Amino acid sequence: MARRRRAAGEGSVYWIEKKGLWAGQVTLPTGQRKFKYNKRQDVVKTWLLAARSDLQKGVLPQNDKVTLGEFMQTYMETVAKNTLRPSTQGIYETYIRVHINPSLGKIRLKDLGPHHLQKFYSQKIEEGLSKRTVQIIHATIRRILNQAVSWDIIQKNVCQQVKAPRPGKTTPTFFTKDQLNTFLNTVKGHRYFPIYVLLVYGGFREGEVLGIFYEDCDMKHRAINVRHQVITLKGGLVIAEPKTESSKRSVTLPIVAYDVLKNHLEQLDRKQGLIFTTSTGKPISPRNLIRHFKSALVAAGLPDIRVHDLRHSHASLLLASGVNPKIVQERLGHASITLTLQTYSHTIPSLGQQAADKLDEIMGSTPA
Repeated sequence: MARRRRAAGEGSVYWIEKKGLWAGQVTLPTGQRKFKYNKRQDVVKTWLLAARSDLQKGVLPQNDKVTLGEFMQTYMETVAKNTLRPSTQGIYETYIRVHINPSLGKIRLKDLGPHHLQKFYSQKIEEGLSKRTVQIIHATIRRILNQAVSWDIIQKNVCQQVKAPRPGKTTPTFFTKDQLNTFLNTVKGHRYFPIYVLLVYGGFREGEVLGIFYEDCDMKHRAINVRHQVITLKGGLVIAEPKTESSKRSVTLPIVAYDVLKNHLEQLDRKQGLIFTTSTGKPISPRNLIRHFKSALVAAGLPDIRVHDLRHSHASLLLASGVNPKIVQERLGHASITLTLQTYSHTIPSLGQQAADKLDEIMGSTPA
């Protein structure tokens, strides 16, 4: 009697005497064969049943030995470099190298469970990382595992079963009008002075100011068009597009800032390229700007804040003085007015009073 040939996907389990192992075999529709070896027959049978189920769903069995670290490397080399902004790639690379790989990199994708991630997040918080940082690390892992699911390497993303740390709402730090004037008077005369003026009066991100080109300065309309930013990557400084599409914007300058910018441009011996550079014509590193900013705060006797907090100060002063939040949103380049209101709600507590007063004005005196 002729031996029946097994159909693709049917598979078989058999004993290999020389190796002392049970073997499982399944034939793919392509003709390729996949094998599983183990000392226990039940383990091989479980694998075979799962492989058959996957084939019925149209999913090809994958290499079950691939680790999270190996897949993260594949993701960064094949997906991230073509889909993520350079700054985001840099963040992913840092988190993977410094945090994720040392703790989770050797775990096989198929074995990665929610308990691994939950323990990992707890450890990172105990090590001193902020909840916000751990939340970003969680988002990084989730995005990478989503790709593994999309490629049918794993059936589900275990991040969905994990509760990531949720940072509490923080109130932005900002300077008062007097503190800003004290700071600007302290740095007046320094080559970074025009940069600080634009940060205070324009509400730019530091990378955006350092990425201003001569042709971005619309002096006729007293405005700066935000089209680039300087960011720091592993390989050095890079001039990239703004953070988001909404970050590409035109910011009108007050006369005092316009005058400082005009004076700076007149002193340049060229009319193209970056308007703020080192003595050798290279982009200024955000780290060098931060270093000088910190020393200037000490010299001015002011509280320690971040360069980015000058942007917060800009927005807070405008909102506190009654400027329409929609206008502030557009100046900052926020994607939505909701983000602006959520971030700076503490600076506009008088809006409710203004609304009540306006109703009195509209309706007249309260009826008896």
